[in-house]
This record gives sequence, structure tokens and C-alpha cells, in this order.
Amino acid sequence: MELWTIYDRPADHPRHCAVRKVLVADDGLSPEDTQLFQSVLEARSVLARRGLIRVPRAQEDDPALVETWL
Repeated sequence: MELWTIYDRPADHPRHCAVRKVLVADDGLSPEDTQLFQSVLEARSVLARRGLIRVPRAQEDDPALVETWL
């Protein structure tokens, strides 16, 4: 399964919105890719066009984490 997580200005990319792809397998999580966008709206648009489903962040998540898409 693939997870795509949107971060708004994370510490490693403070001037961008970062979308990180993670593969979920039986043996754990594997970070795969990071794509940078100018805004959260732009990132959401790209993920929504792929037919993915948005999952809101949990209160205890990193404050830069906006949401995850499955």
C-alpha cells in the first residue's frame, strides 16, 4: 500500500509544501519519494486527481503534518 503525506513547511523544506510517499509492507514502512509544491492546495489537487482518499491528521501528529492520502 502507498501512503502520501502532506507537510506544510516542514523543517527540512521550510519554504515549500512537501508530499512524502511511504510504502507500507508486511515488514514495515519504507520512505520512497518526496515532491515539493508551492502550496497545500496544489498538493491536494494532484492527490485528488489520482483518486486517493484524504485522512485528517491526528492531534498528536507533527504540527507540520497536514493530512495523509490513501
